[in-house]
Amino acid sequence: MTTALCVTLLALSLTSCAGRTPPPPAPLVLLPPESVFKPCEQPMLKGDTWGDIGGHALALQTALSICAGQVATLDKWRSRLDR
Repeated sequence: MTTALCVTLLALSLTSCAGRTPPPPAPLVLLPPESVFKPCEQPMLKGDTWGDIGGHALALQTALSICAGQVATLDKWRSRLDR
C-alpha cells in the first residue's frame, strides 16, 4: 500500500514538471563602443584668404584624424567578434 502511494505521488510530481519548459534565453546583442556613433565633424571653410585656407586645412586634418580613429575602433571591435 505504501509503495503504491509513493509511486502514485512520484508519478504525479514528475508529470507536473513535464509540461513546463523554461523559455530560451534572450539572444545577446553585442554593440560597438558608443564613441564610434558620434558623427564625424565636417569643418566648413570660413573666409577667403590664404590664412583661412591654411586654418581650414588643419581643421580638416584634425577631423579626418578623429574620424579615422573611430573607424579603427570599430574595426578592432569587429575583429574581436570574429574570434
